[in-house]
Amino acid sequence: MEDQSELRENHLLAALPKIQLQRILPHLEYVLLPPGEVIYNFGDELTHIYFPNKNTVVSSLCNADDYDVEVGLCGNEGAVGFSALFGSQTTPHQNLVQVPGSASRLTVPSARDEFQRGERFQELILRFAHTMFVQVAQTALCNRLHSDEERLSRWLLHSNDRIDFQQLPLTRELMAKLLGRSASQASITVAILQKAGLIHYNESQVVITDREKLESAACSCYWVVRREAAKLLDTLKLA
Repeated sequence: MEDQSELRENHLLAALPKIQLQRILPHLEYVLLPPGEVIYNFGDELTHIYFPNKNTVVSSLCNADDYDVEVGLCGNEGAVGFSALFGSQTTPHQNLVQVPGSASRLTVPSARDEFQRGERFQELILRFAHTMFVQVAQTALCNRLHSDEERLSRWLLHSNDRIDFQQLPLTRELMAKLLGRSASQASITVAILQKAGLIHYNESQVVITDREKLESAACSCYWVVRREAAKLLDTLKLA
C-alpha cells in the first residue's frame, strides 16, 4: 500500500503499534466503496478484511423469507469480514455500503498470520468483535420489541455517530431493508419522523434536522449500543 495518508483514519489500524502496522502494510490495499456496493453477499467467500475509513459506513444484513434486515453497522471504529479470523470461510451476511467512502483491505491469510501472533492486533479484533456482538444482540431485541419509528431513529443516530455531516444517503429500498418492511411501510415511517420535524427526506437522502428530538424518539437500544461503542473507542485510544 503506497498511499498511507488515510491509513490511520480507521481507529483499529491507528491503534496498532508501529511494528505491527509495518508487518501488515505490504498486504494492505486502499479501495473505494461506492454507494450501495455489496462488499460481501450471502455465502460469499471471505477473501479480505475491510477497515473502513472516516465517513464510511457499512451495514450487515441477514436474510429470511425474501426479507433483508439490518443487524449491525460498522464505521471507522472497526472491520468488516473479521469472522474469517475465527475460522469462517464464507459469510452468512450481506455487507452493504450505506455511506460511501473508502477503506483499507487486508488479505485474509495476512490477517490470520498477524492475528495468530496473539499480540495487539488480536486483542483489538476481539474487543471489536465483542462490541459487534452487543450491537447485533441489541438490534435483535430492538427489531422484536420496538416500533418502526423508534428503530429508524436509532439507526439514523448510529449512522450519524460515524460521520461528520447530517446528510445520509438513503433510498426507499435501503430503508425497507434496514427496517425489514416493504417500501411503502418504510415511507410511512419516514413521513412520521418528518412530520414531527426530526428529519427531512427528499427521496435520496435524509437530513437530520433536530438531533436532540431524534434522540428522544429513539428507543433505549440506541444508548446501550452507544455506550459499548464509547468503551471500544476508549480502548483503541489507550492501545
